[in-house]
Parts: sequence; structure tokens; C-alpha cells
Amino acid sequence: MVLPLISWDSRGRAVWNALVLVAIMGFAFIITYGEVFRGFQFSALYYLLNLIFLVDLLLNFRTTIKRGHIRIEEPRGISQTYLHGWFSVDFIAAFPFELIPVLVFGSIPADHTHFPLFLSLQALTLVKLLKAVRLLRDLFEVLGFTPAVRRLVTFGFWFAIGVHFMALGWIVVGAAESFRPHQDQYLRALYWVTTTIATIGYGDYTPDHNKNTQIIYAIVVQIFGVGMYTYLIANVASLVQNIDVARAAYQRRIEEVNAFLRAQEIPQPLQERVRDYYSYLWSQKRSVEPGSVVDELPKSLALDILLFLNRDLLAKVELFQGADELFIRESVQLLRPRVFLPDEYIIRQGEYGDCMYFITGGEVEISVDGSRITVLGAGSPVGETALVENERRNASVRCLTYSTGYQLSRSDFDALRAKYPEFDARVREIVERRKIEP
Repeated sequence: MVLPLISWDSRGRAVWNALVLVAIMGFAFIITYGEVFRGFQFSALYYLLNLIFLVDLLLNFRTTIKRGHIRIEEPRGISQTYLHGWFSVDFIAAFPFELIPVLVFGSIPADHTHFPLFLSLQALTLVKLLKAVRLLRDLFEVLGFTPAVRRLVTFGFWFAIGVHFMALGWIVVGAAESFRPHQDQYLRALYWVTTTIATIGYGDYTPDHNKNTQIIYAIVVQIFGVGMYTYLIANVASLVQNIDVARAAYQRRIEEVNAFLRAQEIPQPLQERVRDYYSYLWSQKRSVEPGSVVDELPKSLALDILLFLNRDLLAKVELFQGADELFIRESVQLLRPRVFLPDEYIIRQGEYGDCMYFITGGEVEISVDGSRITVLGAGSPVGETALVENERRNASVRCLTYSTGYQLSRSDFDALRAKYPEFDARVREIVERRKIEP
């Protein structure tokens, strides 16, 4: 049975990559811990981690590859790229080195202290740490983490491993209390590393003043701790502040708007309406300039995104239901998003009609000579009558709630009617129906 191809950016693959990262960290901990104390044991956890690495190796032969903007989605290309890339690292990590004593001595000895060569070979599996960088990168891209979150998570991953290695180093140089059990030695070494890196240094655990090796090691860890502390002070505040890039941009935009309003001495009620507009825009779009990103994209890609963003409009508005695909693809490029505040007049009776609107959210009131005629909701076109009959607006359209919609200019409207007769027929049908509606 041949496994189907797995997309590198699928959710299932992202979950698996996260599991592999946890396995890499766990493997690094148990291998190094066992070798430092010369008491490595083949536990169920050890075999479970090996099994994860083996399965990962097999899955990589069926996982598509992305390098920059290039995608490799053909099985042969995937295999060749993997064999010339990370295969050797994955193979070493998954290789059962415990079989070497079996092949050489006929069994697995309970005590591996007599097999330093075996322990050295087992340490080779730590090369899997090299792949953590790529796994983190792929995981961040799939999950859509912001750069700030990526730096925080990456820092936390390597910091945990670094602290573990430094704690073991403290034991290796003989600074730990060797008369204590292994777990107690490691806990106290971890305590010493943590207090040293945090620049606290209570002084209850110190290097032997008669052993230069311990003093030199302490100096190295202290230098590392100072650098780490400086990094945290300089970067963490800005990292946390910029975890939500969109919110940071929104806050900067609000500051600019407020500065403008104050400088121009705009009346306070009008200032509040401006702030309410941006607040509503943020709550609905999570952005303050929804069209800016789309405008920078290539036309074909921008069109696909516009079709996705306008899917609710296409599903609700009668003019677009069942329409020709070419008409839909052309028309969505002509629509301009608009946000309307409560009590705002979208259209005023008697004014010249230069555009029409499609309401996609909220409710609007249609009134003639100050009297309410009806209330329209999402999916309703308004303002098309003046464009079809080339006359002034015969009714006013006022927002009852926060509303969203799209604007279509007269020139674009006329161009669509001329190119697509079925669209022109639908518009005329709606105009005639509204004339007889109460």
C-alpha cells in the first residue's frame, strides 16, 4: 500500500512536526542525561521517541517540499530532494544503535558504562537538533505566527535546551554534589545555572576555588547569562508589543488619526464619529486598510482573493446569483468596500446619482420625503434606479446600524450593462419591481 502524498502545509503535518519537535527535545534530554551519569537505560520512552523518528523518516518520502517559492510535489522529486538533504540526519536519529552490542556481544548489557564507544555513537542522534530549525520554520509558516511570536518560541526552545546542557556541564566539571542521587545533582545544577543566567547568584552554590576548570566554566556561563539578560531587556518588550502585528498597526493608525483631529481642531462629536468608524472597521476586518494588501498583489492572485472576500456578497445579492463566471470575475474587481456608520446617509433624495451600492451587512432605511418606505438588509442593491433611468435620486438611504457594503461607480455600472445583457436585464427587472412595491 502506497501512502498518499502529504502537503507540507497541511494541519495534520503541522501537528506531526510539533510532535517531532517535542521528541527532539525529549531525546536530547534523556540521551545527554543518561550519558553524563553513565546510567543510560532503554526505557519505553526511549523506544517511543525512536519510533517517532522512524515514522517521520518514512513520512518525509511522501511529504511535499517547499523551498522558498518553489514547490516539489512529484514523488520522485520529493525522494531525490530528501535523499540529498535531511535524510542522513533523520537516518542517524532513527538508527537503533542499541543493536550494535547485540551484533558484537550477542546481547544488550544492563550496564553500558563498559561501552563508551556505544555511548558516543548514541550521542550522534543529537544531530536531529539541526533539523529543529527547519521544523520550527515550517510550523510557524503553516500556523501563520507573526515574526515576534516566532522569535519568542524559537528563543524558548533553544533556551530550554541550552540551560539543560549547561546544567549537565556543571556536573561534568565536578561542581555538583556527587554524594547526592543523580536527580538531586541535576536539580541543583539546574538551580545554579538558572540563578547565574538570571544574574541573581545567591552564592549558595559556587565553583571550587581550587579547580580552574570549574571557575572557567562559571565565567563562560556568566558571560552567556549577561548576554541573555541584555537580549531579554532589549527585545522582549518590543516582541510582546508586536506579537499582534495588525493590532500594532491599528494602534499606530489611531494615534495618527487622533493627532490629525487635534491639530485641525475638529469638533469633539465629529472626532468621536471618526474614532467609532475605525473601531468598527477593526472589529469587523481586523485591519484599518483592508484593500492595501490586495492592491500590491499580481492581478490574478488579487482577483482570487477578491473572489474569496466577496463570497458573501456573491451569495446574497440577487444580481450575482447564477451569473456568468466572466461577469463575476470582472465585476468584483470594480467593487470598492465601504463602511457606513449609524444614522449616516448613503444616498440623499434629490442628489445626482453617480454610483450604486450593495449592502453586505447591517440594515438601511429607505425613505421618500421623510417617510419610511422599507428597511433593507444584507444582499440588497440600492441606488441603481437613478443610474438606469439617468435621473436624480428618488429616495434616501440611511443606515440604521453599522453597515458594510460595496460601491460601484456609474461608469463601471454602464460598462457592465453594455458588455453583459443578462446583467442589464436583471437590473431593469429590479428597478421595475421596486416601482410597484409599497
